[in-house]
Amino acid sequence: MGTAAQCDWTNSHLAVGLPALVVSVEHRLLAPGSPLANAADDGWDVLQHVLRHAAQWGVDPARAAVFGESCGALISALTAIRAREAGLELKAQVLVNPVVDMTGTMFDHPSITEYAYSPARALPQLQLIQRLAVPPGADTGPVSPLYAGDLSGLAPALVVVPTRDALADHGRRYAEQLREAGTPVRLTEYPGAKHAFLTLPGVEPQAEAARAEILAFLRAALAK
Repeated sequence: MGTAAQCDWTNSHLAVGLPALVVSVEHRLLAPGSPLANAADDGWDVLQHVLRHAAQWGVDPARAAVFGESCGALISALTAIRAREAGLELKAQVLVNPVVDMTGTMFDHPSITEYAYSPARALPQLQLIQRLAVPPGADTGPVSPLYAGDLSGLAPALVVVPTRDALADHGRRYAEQLREAGTPVRLTEYPGAKHAFLTLPGVEPQAEAARAEILAFLRAALAK
């Protein structure tokens, strides 16, 4: 799981391109004794803090959205579910190459097999992430949006999937389940793009198009 500093490029361009305050969450990282639940709590706590102090921040608490990449997208998806449960209406959720399954089926998706070791050594990294994310004996359900049960009534979602990514089917399956639950969702696939493509505009030709799509989606959602 990356740090907020590693996402500065993306966040800065979002801030420049949107009529919005962009808050980057320096959540606790996965480590022995620091499971994924801690990072999920940090994402939720920051959202609540910003909205409670909206006047201080100069923002409209009725127009909020969450955005994340990879494990950050997982945190954002969990935050959107928590927001619905708390009666907080978010305008949008943007999930870029999301991890959405931390259960025993995490590695059963075809894209995991296809891209296990190319273009990156994804499988060993994901196995380590799973071991750190969920302590032995802990319930994986609460940190697996794919198995959240009721996915209705969530914020409209944009799910961005780079196709040369072990996690591509995580995003596809989640978009499918959101749609089946009646939550508005747009799934956009970027053929040939790799996992961290959004933050690599110099080497990933589809990064610019994805950024433009995300900005347009958020502008429209926040204008409502």
